[in-house]
Amino acid sequence: MSAPSALMRIPEEFIPLAVISLGALVLVIITIIHGFGIDRIITRYKRKAEKLRQTSWHPKLAVFVFAGTILLLLFLHMVEIMLWAYVLYAGGLIANYHEAAYFSANAYTTLGMGPMALPHVWHEMTPIIAISGLFTFAWTTSELFNIVGYQRDLVSELSAKRQQRIASKKG
Repeated sequence: MSAPSALMRIPEEFIPLAVISLGALVLVIITIIHGFGIDRIITRYKRKAEKLRQTSWHPKLAVFVFAGTILLLLFLHMVEIMLWAYVLYAGGLIANYHEAAYFSANAYTTLGMGPMALPHVWHEMTPIIAISGLFTFAWTTSELFNIVGYQRDLVSELSAKRQQRIASKKG
C-alpha cells in the first residue's frame, strides 16, 4: 500500500479507542456470522439425518453426514479468520494478506506463534482476536456435543432398523 491506510492515520492518542471500537465491532460481526453459520450447519445435519432415517441407509453411512458437518464447522472458522485477516490487511496493520491470515489464525486460535506482530500501538487488537476465537470455539464445542449426541441416536436408530429388516427377512 503506497498511501497510509485510514487506521495508520489515526492520531496515537485515539488509537486505544479505535482498537476497542474496531475490535468490538469485528468481534460482534464474527459472532453474528458464527451464530448464523452454526444454525445453518445444525439444520443441514438434522435434515440429512432425517433423510437417512427415512431411507433406512446403512448405519455406517451416517459418518458421512457427521464428517460433512465437521468440515462445515472448520470452514466457518476459516471464514472468520479470513475476516480478521481482511480487517488487518485493509487497515494497513499488516502489509501482506497471506501474513495477515497467518497472524489472524494464530491469534484466533490463541496459539500466539509466529514471528510477526501488529504495530506497537495496535497490539491490543491481538487479544480481541483471541477473545473472538475463544467465544466461537466454545460455541462450536458446545454444539458439537449436541451433534455427537444426535449422531449416536442416528446410528442407533439406523442399526435397529437394519436389525429389524434382517430379522424380518429371516423370519
